[in-house]
Amino acid sequence: MTALHGWVPARIHEEGGRLRVDWCHLGGQRFTDPFFDETLERRLRHPFAMLFRHQTSMEDLVARQASQPGLPVRGLVFHMSRCGSTLVAQLLAALPRHIVLSEAGPVDTVLRAHQRLPGLTDAQRIDWLRAVVGALGQQRHPDERAVFLKLDAWHVLELPLLQRAFPGVPWMFLYRDPVEVMASHQNHRGAHMLPGLLPPEHLGLAAQQLEGIPLDEYGARVLAAICEAGLRGYQSRQAPARLVDHRQLQREGVPLLTELFGVELSGDDGARLRDVLERNAKNPVLPFEDDTAEKARRVSPLARELAERWCRPVHDALEAARLEGHAAP
Repeated sequence: MTALHGWVPARIHEEGGRLRVDWCHLGGQRFTDPFFDETLERRLRHPFAMLFRHQTSMEDLVARQASQPGLPVRGLVFHMSRCGSTLVAQLLAALPRHIVLSEAGPVDTVLRAHQRLPGLTDAQRIDWLRAVVGALGQQRHPDERAVFLKLDAWHVLELPLLQRAFPGVPWMFLYRDPVEVMASHQNHRGAHMLPGLLPPEHLGLAAQQLEGIPLDEYGARVLAAICEAGLRGYQSRQAPARLVDHRQLQREGVPLLTELFGVELSGDDGARLRDVLERNAKNPVLPFEDDTAEKARRVSPLARELAERWCRPVHDALEAARLEGHAAP
């Protein structure tokens, strides 16, 4: 495994009832794209990365973690989806001392491995998760000091396990007015908004209830379940945590990072962060534009009604908990 210096786990897949790890030579390239997969796609255009591949077992990866644990994980970013989490990831990634893993496929595969491998224990998933993050979080630049995980929206359903894997690590849960989130998913639905990705029991549904359920209703119930998990985690938190409304980010995004995650700013850091705030987080070549009014206009009446029915109560509970926490001494 020492030969894999400069390599990272790019993909984890099942083969014969076991997990195998495909590695990509990342060299000195940093994870600065809005999403993990975009960085890998750019790297795979390089002839060396295309021609030379490595594959190992998951057991090899776990063994490597014991001697090469990687940089410490300093923050977890959970979110409702389409609510500003990519901006948070881009702010963190703008500082060269951070490795930011934004919705990394290998992390998702490990978190959902128990759905494919019967008998897999939480302890095994925790070992695998630490090994994957440790391999992705190896120091490849002298300035790098810490790792941040920006997780997929459905990963907040695994918040208790993630807290066991990374005890005491601060985390945030971002959310947005559910009507605006439903509007965002209308034309381009996220994977979690379609039946099949999430076990129905996570949504309080029986498998037979998924048959014939309208997509908008399913999506609204998914968003409600995600928000409920974020609220439960916040109410029973065992580590520093913040609830963050989308509307706060332009004004309070940087203070949130310094207060919750202990990010210390110096030199040109302020200018780097201001530049990120002025750009579209998912497409940084474009300037930032507030799309709140547009989303409110284009949402369908049915999507609006379902968002109000399924999501509004938990959204309001999140708001109340956030404001109460903000007011606390």
